[in-house]
Amino acid sequence: MNKNWARWIFASVTKHFDDNKQGLATYVEGTYRDTRTEVDFFEVRQDGPYSTEVSKDYWHIFIEVNILIQSTMSATDFHKIYRDVGIVMAAFTDIPVYRYGTGDDDDDTLLGCLQLVSDAQGKKPVKVSHFGQIEPRTDLLQATVEGHYFMFLKEA
Repeated sequence: MNKNWARWIFASVTKHFDDNKQGLATYVEGTYRDTRTEVDFFEVRQDGPYSTEVSKDYWHIFIEVNILIQSTMSATDFHKIYRDVGIVMAAFTDIPVYRYGTGDDDDDTLLGCLQLVSDAQGKKPVKVSHFGQIEPRTDLLQATVEGHYFMFLKEA
């Protein structure tokens, strides 16, 4: 397995969601975020890649993408969190994976494409979970959007 695949996949996933944020502040899990100034945002989190060598030098790659959305409560706009969730849901499309970085192997060329996992009916499920107001003294709502992706890669 190529030692760069995990990094290239993560870089491509985070860039994809940042490119599709439509004005929402975006953070990547593990990076600093100033929630004193930004209260409406989403945070990108990835599990994986999980990898299986299905034949010699031919790999099945699987990842899970979880996005946390935080939205300020509004007495005049009860749909705000749903609009923010909709922006994130719309970004759950196939994701091209590029060789991003500044190392010798990083040339920004296309590595492959992550595809949303389909169910038995061929639909691409994206799961939304609303958690509502997490703390009674804080006027913030939270939700998550989750999707699973796969791709096949050949070790060169």
